[in-house]
This record gives sequence, C-alpha cells and structure tokens, in this order.
Amino acid sequence: MVELPTKHRKLTGLNPMQVLRFNDYRFVWSSEALSLWAVEMEIIVLAIFVLQDTGSPLLVGLIGALKFAGTMLGPFYGLMVDRFDPKRLQVAVRAVGLILALTLTTLVVTNTLELWHAYVIVTTGSMIRMLDLVLIQTLTADAVPSESLHNAIGLSRSTLDGARVVGALLGGTIFEFIGLDFAYITISVLYLLATVVALKVKNRPPAKNIQPQGIKSGLIEGIKYICNSKFLPGLIFFSFLIEFSAFPIVNGLMTIIGDELYGFSGTGIGILASITSLGALSGAIYLGIRTKLDNPTRTLIIGSTIWHVIMLALACAPSIWIFGLLLFLWGLSGGITFVAMIVGLLRATEDTNRGRVMGIRSLGIYGLPLGLMLGGWIAEEYNSTAMIGTLGIIGLLATVFAYLKWPDLMSKNIKSINKRS
Repeated sequence: MVELPTKHRKLTGLNPMQVLRFNDYRFVWSSEALSLWAVEMEIIVLAIFVLQDTGSPLLVGLIGALKFAGTMLGPFYGLMVDRFDPKRLQVAVRAVGLILALTLTTLVVTNTLELWHAYVIVTTGSMIRMLDLVLIQTLTADAVPSESLHNAIGLSRSTLDGARVVGALLGGTIFEFIGLDFAYITISVLYLLATVVALKVKNRPPAKNIQPQGIKSGLIEGIKYICNSKFLPGLIFFSFLIEFSAFPIVNGLMTIIGDELYGFSGTGIGILASITSLGALSGAIYLGIRTKLDNPTRTLIIGSTIWHVIMLALACAPSIWIFGLLLFLWGLSGGITFVAMIVGLLRATEDTNRGRVMGIRSLGIYGLPLGLMLGGWIAEEYNSTAMIGTLGIIGLLATVFAYLKWPDLMSKNIKSINKRS
C-alpha cells in the first residue's frame, strides 16, 4: 500500500474536508461525488419519465428496484476487490457507466426512447453498481487511518446527500423546463468527469495472502467470518433493515408522495427530496466533524429508533410546512444512522477480509428493491400515508428486535482490529 506523509496525522477542528489530505482519498472522493451527482439526477429523471408515461406508482417503484438487480453478485465483487487492483476496477466501473449514459442519451436525443429501453439499460447498469459500492468503501478504508474512518465515511455520505439535494432538484427542474434530452446530456457529462478523475487514483496491489476463490467458497468464508464476530451479524441485519424500511422513500417513492399528497410535479418533488437529503447531509457532517466516534453501534440503534418514529409522524400527512420540517429531521437521523453502520462494519473487519465482508453486506441492499415494490404496491392499493406508516412500523419493530438479539451493539465499543503498516 502506498503511504503518504499525512497518513498518520490526526484530524482536528470542525472542517469536514480536512480528511481529503489523506493519501489520494481526494481523488476517490471526487470521482465518487461526480458519479453520485449523475446517479441522483438519473433516479429522479427516470422516475418522473415513467410516472408521466404510465401513470403507475408500481412501475415507478419497479424502475427504482431494477437499479439493484445486480446485488446478488455482491459476494463475488468482494472477492474481486480482495484479489485485484481496486483502482483498475474503479476505472472500469466508471467507463461502463459512461457508455450506458451515452446510449440512453442517444435514444433520448433521437426521440427513439421507449419504456423498455430504460428498463434494460437500468438493469445492465445495476450489474456494476454493487461493485462500485464495495470499491468505494474499500478504497476509503484503505486511504485513511481507522480512527478517521468516521470522518471519511461522514464526508462520503454527506456527498451522497449533497448530490441528492442538488441532483434531485437540478434533475427535476431540467426535466420540467428544458427537457429529458438536456437532462441526460448533463448526466453523461458528469459520468465522463467521474471517469477522468478515477484515473488519478493510485494503484493498490491486492493482499498477497488472498487465494483465488469462487463465489460459493468466498460466500461461505465470509459468512463464517461474520458469524464469529460479536458485532457483524447485527450490523449486517441493519444493512438490510434500513434499505428495506427507510431508503425507499428517497429512492423513487418520493415522486409518489409528492404527487399524491401535495400535487407536486417535477420541481416540487425535487424540493421534497432535497429537504430530506439536506437533513441527511447535516447528520453525516455532524459525524464527519467529530474528533472521535468510539461507539458507532450504539449510535446506530438510537438513530434507527428515532428515524422510524419520525416516519410514523410523516404518515399523519401534516401540512406541507410541518411535513417539510419532519422530512429534514428524518433525513438528519438517517444520515447519522447510516454513517454509524458503515463505520462499525469497517472497524470490525480485518483488512484481508474487508472486500468479502462488504460484498456480503451489499446483499442487504436487496432490502431496497423489496421495499420499493412493497411501498409502490401499498401506495397503489391504498395511499401514500399507509405506505409510509407501514414501512415505519416494520422498521421500528425490527430495531427493537435487533437490540434484544445483539445486546453487544449497545454495551461495548468497537475497537479497530485493522492491521496497518
């Protein structure tokens, strides 16, 4: 692993950007940020396109669910990250994303885009999206010291939520006032810039003691490693739970909520999504500027409880102003909860097993398409408030279950076991 003089320098003060001084994390983060802008714009643009074309909330949920069709490849991706140079894998991921964006842009500009085109391209892109997720988390953990992981993950998460604030608003506005073609041209440019920046990340040779493994053996080894930990089983459980019960709201279903409850179109839906992400951004920044985070798992359980309680308040469909305030607080608790979960996973995992553990953790993302499908079905059969309330109750009960099942998550601190040269 290439080391820079700043590797072991501790972070001080309240500047969330100071973590960029570690190694070439600045390039890892920049490429991630540009890609996230493109992805968040794409989510809102395609959701609005499908809703206008079909009028079906269920099909809106389906287009969001298809983005995660490649999740089952997560364990295999974890093996790839452990065995091959993550930098080269990252460049390949960015290049494929660019090619798919240019393909969809061409269809839009030539007025030949049909609904099935969007579904096919989104599904194809999902085949590499999980690899991107595992790569970003692995590259981040490799680029910064363990005690500063919460700073880096906080910045990465705040970047995601910042992309949702700007990307959702920008995507919805461009779609409504300029058109789908200009929206996708912008998305393609962002993918191109993300690919260029990824080329600047330094090569990182894989660990020498990693032997070639197939999907089955790698999955078995990863499961055994997780089961032998006091913390990882509960953290893997939460990785599924929050994807299933909370994230569907900001990954496609916000379009349905804004349209049904308040009669919003593109810009209004973008504003609601942006308010939520602004709250999550604030939560991620809060953890990102903290000098220490000794007990991320305790923070995870408390945050998840608050997160789902606020969902029950949202289900009461208050006035738009109170709804907006609750959305901000909901996003705030969600940002803190998610960062705490990822930091806990990375700290509780050895370097040589990081790719495989994070690959298995990525299976939790299957909760999102399931939540999207369930939420879309409830909204279509009943209404949006029933959808929010049902997901909130499920999440709250599951959090209580996790607290009782894995008490170590509340009673012990996770000390880093990563071995660094």
